[in-house]
Amino acid sequence: MPRAVGKNDRVQTERIRMAETTTTTRRTAPRDQEAGAVNSVRRIDIVMPVYNDWDSFCQLAHGLDTAVSDWGHSVRILAVDDGSLDEGNGLVTDLRDLEHIEEIRVHRLVSNLGHQRAIAVGLSEVCRENSSDAVIVMDSDGEDRPEDVRALRDAFMQDPHRIVVAQRARRSEGPLFRLFYRIYRLAFVVLTGRNIDFGNFMLIPGKFIEPVTHSGWIWNHLASGIVRMRFPIRAVPTERGTRYAGESKMNPVSLIVHGFSAMSVFSDTVFVRVLLVSLVLSVGTAVGILMVVLIRLLTEMAIPGWATNAVGLLFVIFLQALLLSAGAAVLLLATRSQQTVVPALDSERHVRSRTTVFSR
Repeated sequence: MPRAVGKNDRVQTERIRMAETTTTTRRTAPRDQEAGAVNSVRRIDIVMPVYNDWDSFCQLAHGLDTAVSDWGHSVRILAVDDGSLDEGNGLVTDLRDLEHIEEIRVHRLVSNLGHQRAIAVGLSEVCRENSSDAVIVMDSDGEDRPEDVRALRDAFMQDPHRIVVAQRARRSEGPLFRLFYRIYRLAFVVLTGRNIDFGNFMLIPGKFIEPVTHSGWIWNHLASGIVRMRFPIRAVPTERGTRYAGESKMNPVSLIVHGFSAMSVFSDTVFVRVLLVSLVLSVGTAVGILMVVLIRLLTEMAIPGWATNAVGLLFVIFLQALLLSAGAAVLLLATRSQQTVVPALDSERHVRSRTTVFSR
């Protein structure tokens, strides 16, 4: 015979039902919050530095206009004119047939600051307006392909809580450049203990714009600054495109300068490692000198003149290691005491004018 359902059974059943409801709510809440974050995306800004290359910029703008045609939210382009001699007077005519980009603005800098700092100024301008849900950073010459912008945006829509970076699956530069690039990557890992396998091409969620632009590290190198600040990162494989016009300004010399800029973000780590290596070298040479003296005085193994030459050589190495240690210590102290440029606070004085060249 079926058992009668008593009061205790009904209470137990109700407790189980409430527990199951609570568990379901806990599991679905993060998903609902994430879906809400994605559905709330209304505007994405695209920041790019430009230096005397307006023809490429116009071609890229048309490529982006096609790439964002079905995004369903507002897309604006902010071009940071990094002190160009050619101010692109024909931009209004060249861009008038865009159909999907909402607005294109050109912010002209007072002087040429360089690629990385122009990007920092652009990000700071976006932060100051505080109206963007995400910012895409890319070059304006076509090497960052407009079709890859969709991959960054799609990854952001799937996970809006990570910075999405473009990771080069294949590079298109010549063998000499690739050789220098590998040397730079190796030196960077040895001196900083970090590995950076992405560049400026990335999408930064809106909630990270303020902390990014209030960091002095991006003034020298954006990618290194992102790694240094330990933001969550998601990599998307892309290929490097071909320039629309002209020749690349990146050469072995500029690559070396670029590499030092990246390492400067980790200058304290670099100086500490150099200090430790030089101290180890000093101790090693001191031990070597002591061993030479003991061999000379306590054994008959020494060849005439050998001890003097060995001690002299080791003493020179010892002095150089001490000077290297002292230099690394002084530089480390100097970097800790110098004033830091904060792009969000200091970049506005570098902007000469702000012009809207296209608006729909």
